[in-house]
Amino acid sequence: MDATEFNRPSRDDRRAAILEIARAAFLHDGYAATSMSQIAARVGGSKATLYNYFPSKKDLFVAVADLESTNIFDHLFDVSEIVGDIRAALTNLCRSFLTVLLSEEMIASYRLIVAESVRFPEIGHAVYELGVKRGLERFAAYFKQAMDTGALRPANALIAAELFLDLTAGYLHKKRMWNVVDHFSTNEIEAEVERIVATFLATYGNDELSRAARAYTGY
Repeated sequence: MDATEFNRPSRDDRRAAILEIARAAFLHDGYAATSMSQIAARVGGSKATLYNYFPSKKDLFVAVADLESTNIFDHLFDVSEIVGDIRAALTNLCRSFLTVLLSEEMIASYRLIVAESVRFPEIGHAVYELGVKRGLERFAAYFKQAMDTGALRPANALIAAELFLDLTAGYLHKKRMWNVVDHFSTNEIEAEVERIVATFLATYGNDELSRAARAYTGY
């Protein structure tokens, strides 16, 4: 093996580089305005080579969405194992998830999907399957574990996950999405996390946790 061959990127490295470049292009230019030719030029190869990795622009976009959602949920549930205090565990999970939702990159991604999914419904479908649906399944498994230990009352874990997702992607997220504000203070985020966790536990906590959560008075 000569030095040139030794230094040549592997197929996995090449694919990762394509996804990173494509992600930046989609976020900056939008789905419709981004072409496979543009991405190939930025990658530094031919369009034919790019098609060897991804048969179409839709396949490339789906791969970007798949990687993003996998990274997000793997991180969330790696740092949010249920141990001991369920209120503390939910607070950590909610804080981590809300921080992700309010990040500049995630807000840009949401805006892209909203803008493009009317003309390209397949984009909305793909993101729902890979992002929202995958997230609901991960949250449902997490809450089912808490229900099995008695920290949460027995219930439909998927419906509990839907409520948690709706609460977290609610008030602050909408204000950021609509550009009402460009950032939130740490105190504002912590207050929202407290509200979300209290609302969730009032509904799904065991008797003790639910009773305590119902005494929550807000900001």
